[in-house]
Amino acid sequence: MRRAVKLAILTATPVLMAAIWMDEQPAYKPYQAPVLAPPKGAVPVTGKENVSQEFVEKNPVAPTVESLEQGETLFAINCSLCHGLSSAERGPVGKKLTPHPPGLDHDMVQGLSDSDIFRAITSGFGRMPPFQGKLTVQDRWNLINYLRTRR
Repeated sequence: MRRAVKLAILTATPVLMAAIWMDEQPAYKPYQAPVLAPPKGAVPVTGKENVSQEFVEKNPVAPTVESLEQGETLFAINCSLCHGLSSAERGPVGKKLTPHPPGLDHDMVQGLSDSDIFRAITSGFGRMPPFQGKLTVQDRWNLINYLRTRR
């Protein structure tokens, strides 16, 4: 019995010592020096991004190959589940909705301005959720560039 107790103590001692040493680790506490300064020109922003109904802006992102590839990837991840990868067939979620979400074909998208599409993606409408907190502004413009090239 004594041997088992000694073995237990010898086994537990390193674990207990490690727990004590962990409390003694050097670490910075919140708001304690060194506090890193924000990059030059940075502006702290809190709250939500607001896009007014009067928002009229042309797409500031040129439709480069990189932009179109990024937009296609974003479409496959965020849009195709409802709208479908092609305009001919809705995605697996879109098939379950009544009425089905519209196919985002070339003719439909051409009838809308860039700011209309941007506003729809940002704020959502109807059953479409807002993507304001899910996609950056750059991502949304890349997505619009891709939508303009879809057939």
